Amino acid sequence: MKNLVYSLQWLAITFLVLTAVSLMGHCSTTGLPKEGSESIQEYIPHIAYLVASPIEGQVFGDGYTNIRFRPYKAPMLFDESILFCGDVSDKFKGKFGLLAITYDSVGHQKYRGIACHDLLSVSEVK
Repeated sequence: MKNLVYSLQWLAITFLVLTAVSLMGHCSTTGLPKEGSESIQEYIPHIAYLVASPIEGQVFGDGYTNIRFRPYKAPMLFDESILFCGDVSDKFKGKFGLLAITYDSVGHQKYRGIACHDLLSVSEVK
């Protein structure tokens, strides 16, 4: 009889603990934002970095530049083309070899249905 009472007590305690844990799982530390100005905004940087050697480039008459790059440590047959907004050839003048290219990964304009990117910087990697 003592074992039965002891088992029922442990069963009741286990039930209460599990109920309390499940109720605590639905709690929150803050309420919903009250106004639009208090909404939660996540910052996602839209900057892309590429370490590569330029293979060839072409400036279109409409003010767009397409450059083919061979990324660093990639297989020799692999290349990557990026379309930049505007004539960016002056940023590549006098720079040779391995370059670090920084550009906006979000295309804000389109050229014949292809998004172009804003070039931010070009630096030689020594």
